[in-house]
Amino acid sequence: MSVLQNMGPGRPAGETAPGDLESRDHQHHALLVLTWLILAALVVGPAVYVVVCAVTNDPITFAGGLSLTAVRDVFATGSMLWLLVRSVLFALLIGAVATAVATALAWSTVRLEMRAERLRETLCMGTLFISPFVTAVAWVWLAAPDTGVINRFLDSIGVPAWFQPDSLSTGGMIFVMVVQYVPYAYLFVSAAMRRIDSRMLEASHLCGRGPTYTTLRVMLPVLRASLLSAVLFIGILAVGEFSVPSILGQQGSFTPLSVTVYNALYSASQNLPLAAAVSAELMIVCMVGLYLYQRTLRNGERFVSVSGRGHQSTRTQPSRLTAAVVWTLTGAYSLVTFLLPLAAIVVMSMSSFLPVSLGDVDMSFATLWDALDTAEVRTATVNTVLLAIGVPVVSLALGVVVVYLADRLRLPTARALSYVATAPMAVPGLVMGTGLLLLLIRTPLYASLPLIGIGMVSVCLTHAVRLVSNGVHQLDQSLEEASQVSGASRLRTVWSVLLPLIRPSLYSAFVLIFVLAIRELNVAVALYSPHTQVLSVVAWNYSSSALTKAAAVGLLQLVLMFAGMGVLRALFRADRAERADRRK
Repeated sequence: MSVLQNMGPGRPAGETAPGDLESRDHQHHALLVLTWLILAALVVGPAVYVVVCAVTNDPITFAGGLSLTAVRDVFATGSMLWLLVRSVLFALLIGAVATAVATALAWSTVRLEMRAERLRETLCMGTLFISPFVTAVAWVWLAAPDTGVINRFLDSIGVPAWFQPDSLSTGGMIFVMVVQYVPYAYLFVSAAMRRIDSRMLEASHLCGRGPTYTTLRVMLPVLRASLLSAVLFIGILAVGEFSVPSILGQQGSFTPLSVTVYNALYSASQNLPLAAAVSAELMIVCMVGLYLYQRTLRNGERFVSVSGRGHQSTRTQPSRLTAAVVWTLTGAYSLVTFLLPLAAIVVMSMSSFLPVSLGDVDMSFATLWDALDTAEVRTATVNTVLLAIGVPVVSLALGVVVVYLADRLRLPTARALSYVATAPMAVPGLVMGTGLLLLLIRTPLYASLPLIGIGMVSVCLTHAVRLVSNGVHQLDQSLEEASQVSGASRLRTVWSVLLPLIRPSLYSAFVLIFVLAIRELNVAVALYSPHTQVLSVVAWNYSSSALTKAAAVGLLQLVLMFAGMGVLRALFRADRAERADRRK
């Protein structure tokens, strides 16, 4: 009786009063407006401000009025347009080669029935945990012409110079960037490859077709959307990467547009309008790439092979020879791309001077400790840890709100909100950092650690939204409706039903953003001050004078990554075990 009285006369169980509905609608719309304001500050504001600064004489005070000089020099000069074409082709080549390598690796781990799949997958993904810049530093010591330890060894056994590796060349830049982006392509391709119905491949074999024909005419057409998506996604990332070309392009082999932006910002003859104009050009190119990427994803529905009619995924049992070849190639790939640079970083960081050959190596933990036991490194370590914890938390909180508004509440403009949240993928990190720097240079946030955090959230938000969205799309909305019918509020439903069910997606997103926040350089280098340096910036500054110290800081980054991932995994398992005990 008391329950009925509390509900009000004639109101069925689970029905919400009209006043409550209006109140909730106002709250939802207020949340939508607040989220729009946050994204406008994080994404739209910096991007627009870059364009504004490109047409001014003084982007800081605007005292000089408007000017199209920088725009004319960038968009109407033959040399700059040719540099744009070369930069785009350079990025697309990296995307294509990385995707091809990732496809071969994914085929060996997903389609073949072999032992130690997780080990082989870890070997394929190893380069994700080393910063591209730190890897470039390692290859300077390993394969620089005349001075690289590999080159000296090959020269001692009579190998001609033309057959020796050269890390300080365009080919060296492509190699380092390809191995750094292979894990991204692997995630695209392996996920799509797991969804292929094996009966399609078996039907081709039953028709008398061999493995080559089946791969080229059956598997690759099904994977075409994922392959193109991977190429475009990596191309967008590569066109904004400046650290690797800056380190490995010392001999002037090739200077892409991203390095031009950095030089315009931090060279002796600083030119902010030129930096803004080149940044705007990069942003336009990446937006075109983002449009093609989104279109590729939509066209991928034509190649769906998993449906309600049933899905069967079986693996091929390879012969012993095939298994031996796969293990040999995987081991060789991991050795060259991950283990060898990692060993070089360890040797360099523990050496008091840069060894010219392996015989001159004199390793000492005291040397490593002296390199790291400085006030600069200690402050940068604290700042890095704070950002590595705070950036994933803020990014995921904002990502959950965006996905819930767009996919569950479906409020007006919420769908556009999700597109804006994923737009930073089309804005290179250096460009985003430049926009935030110019936009907030006259505010209290300038030269502060929160400013770097804002920049990292801006570029990491895309990953949070995509992974959270993938988790939410796998859930039937009736689960949340049952909670609300039982009297739970929207907030209680999200906290008690939605978030626990998408916990694996949240965990994956947190780990990914945690790793990216520790190794992020493109944003941090544009926003740091002497008191807000992070480890990536400290390593970058050391690279011009002390490669051994840069390697030591890179090794510290790697230790922080693995230690943090170990803590996260332990917490996740403990939490999962606690929930399992409660169910019992």
